[in-house]
Amino acid sequence: MHRATVPALLLTLALATGCGGSDDPADPADASSPTASGGASPSAPDDASGDPQDGATGIRLTMPHSTVVAPEGWKQGRQLSSGERSAEDPDSISFVSLGEIEAFGSGQGADELGRTRIASNMSPRTPKLLPVTTLDGVPVYHVAGWVTSYRWTEEFGAVRDDRIVTLVFSFDEKVSPEERQQVLDQVLPTFEWR
Repeated sequence: MHRATVPALLLTLALATGCGGSDDPADPADASSPTASGGASPSAPDDASGDPQDGATGIRLTMPHSTVVAPEGWKQGRQLSSGERSAEDPDSISFVSLGEIEAFGSGQGADELGRTRIASNMSPRTPKLLPVTTLDGVPVYHVAGWVTSYRWTEEFGAVRDDRIVTLVFSFDEKVSPEERQQVLDQVLPTFEWR
């Protein structure tokens, strides 16, 4: 997924959740590529709400309802919309993006929002819907997988205070599964609701 599609994806999610999007997800069985480690996605901790002192130490991405810290050395990304803040890895075309957009009164829980995310996928490949996890004590959906032949995505999201909040990790094909997991392990514990 290119960074330009993150704001479009947020808008699609908002419209789908506010307009009673489909409850039937696309078949996620094709989400993983043979080039993925064993065809499985990296796993997120059941509760990614650890002490920020144990996590990433880079720049802080802050939105009205959430905040997260990027890995050390990552640079501030270009702001493509007012509903998104990002950091980019200077050594690859990987990035982490924190986004918020109006939920239009949607009360979808994490599981339903995750199914809506899969159903409204705009990428050439559909990532896999994984079990609901938590960020800072709040249930969030989790999707992961190859969204193109060269781009792996890990995405977490929830509706909070009538906002769809998403945390997207996007990695190029040169980043190993172990390196992807290392970034997740550093960044997820720094996420906080505001």
